[in-house]
Amino acid sequence: MKSHEFAKHLITMARLLKSGPNVDLDNVDISGFFASPSDKASVRTEDIPHALNMLVGLNNVPKQQWINLIEEYNFDIEIRPRDANRDIYGKLLKYLSDNPIARHRLAAKKDRRPAGVSTELADALTLLLK
Repeated sequence: MKSHEFAKHLITMARLLKSGPNVDLDNVDISGFFASPSDKASVRTEDIPHALNMLVGLNNVPKQQWINLIEEYNFDIEIRPRDANRDIYGKLLKYLSDNPIARHRLAAKKDRRPAGVSTELADALTLLLK
């Protein structure tokens, strides 16, 4: 990730934090900042480019890291040896989109991540899919 891309993500997070209550960072609940899949109309138009930018950035995650995340969380996703990075990423997004319980499990393991899973990757998915 380049510095300008990271800065855009920081701006988005700042906007989200500023729109919430002024509390200690330990007590920040980001679950209310994101639209649920059934509430798509509540996504602010100005946030769409940043969300798309984050999705594009996730496309650069190595194939093996996606596979590790899927295995660690026991997601029921068929991965074929010939699947490309984007295929696995797409299957994972579809699976999480269709399975709110899996999204909840991903978010619930925030403080106790399995050792083999990238914390940043799981956090990014959690933020995008809540």
